[in-house]
Amino acid sequence: MSELSDLALLGFAALALFSIYILRVLWGWLAALAKPKPAQNAVIVDGSNVMFWGGDPSPVVLTRVIESLRDKGFTPYVIFDANVGYKLQDRYMDDAAMARLLALPAKQVYVVPKGVIADEHVLEVASERGLRVVSNDRFRDWKVRYPIVAEKGRILRGTCKGGGVQWQSL
Repeated sequence: MSELSDLALLGFAALALFSIYILRVLWGWLAALAKPKPAQNAVIVDGSNVMFWGGDPSPVVLTRVIESLRDKGFTPYVIFDANVGYKLQDRYMDDAAMARLLALPAKQVYVVPKGVIADEHVLEVASERGLRVVSNDRFRDWKVRYPIVAEKGRILRGTCKGGGVQWQSL
């Protein structure tokens, strides 16, 4: 009986160690998925604001702003309100569809779920990662929660006129 209980104890210890190993591996994967590291010189683009820089909402304006940012050495990560597809193409568009429309990798585009305020997500990501935001929004309702909106140079503003992007604060 002693040999059986020793063998059972050894098996239990091995199972416990294996379980800890699996949990650590899963935890690492989940952590990597939860917070992907942005590229160097990353900026958060408030896509639902920027698409109006030329007047009516336009994927062409978004593409021009993204190209201008790339030309200046930035890597744009674009965040949209859930209704962006309806404003641009009269249908729902998820991350992948918006990424295709803008010719961006899917990891650089995020459409927030219905009921989520994109401004809050834009500011949360920018605050957590120390990134600048491309938007003409003043984010007045968010100044207390996200003091970064009052920091000089944190919000990059511009317009799209005559087919080109004109930066006011870049």
